[in-house]
Amino acid sequence: MSSSLYLFPLPVLNEPPAISVITTLLQDCGFMGGKLNARRYLTGPEFFRYITFVGCAPQMQLEMPAEGGWDFCHIRLHEDRQPPPLQVAKLRGRPRCPACRSNVSGWKEQLPVWREDASRPWQCENCEIVLPAAELDWRQYGFAARCSVEIHQVYPGEAVPVDGLMQLLKVGTGRDWRYAWADAAE
Repeated sequence: MSSSLYLFPLPVLNEPPAISVITTLLQDCGFMGGKLNARRYLTGPEFFRYITFVGCAPQMQLEMPAEGGWDFCHIRLHEDRQPPPLQVAKLRGRPRCPACRSNVSGWKEQLPVWREDASRPWQCENCEIVLPAAELDWRQYGFAARCSVEIHQVYPGEAVPVDGLMQLLKVGTGRDWRYAWADAAE
């Protein structure tokens, strides 16, 4: 399975910004290019202005392979998903309570349920706070949100959005945005 970098608005369970607004923002700034299908886009001419790659020079395939398929760097928009699914980076996500910072016990057993509906309540064994699983702290290796921008073929920790992209989304939607790495959506 491939992995992706995701951008998503806060609060994660609130009504998300209109996907048309997000699409316009990302196309107008050159982050997204031509449309591949209803929700998939090529990277735009300004893509590398808004994403910083760390480490050695990564090899990025920015065009669809001749044999087809989605195994190349492109952008996919996920519209309002109800209930919001949890997505984590395989072998990396280890959640903790956002209130007391204690590790979440039994989280692996809960993954199948949370992948279907991250709005389900969870209670911390340490501080006893009750909150939706979507609000757990996955340390940027997992997230749950009603809508997101997925950048395919980005491995965990390999790339981050620049502040300018996050600010553009914030100003354009009136919402704070965060990012995380997780397995590619199906």
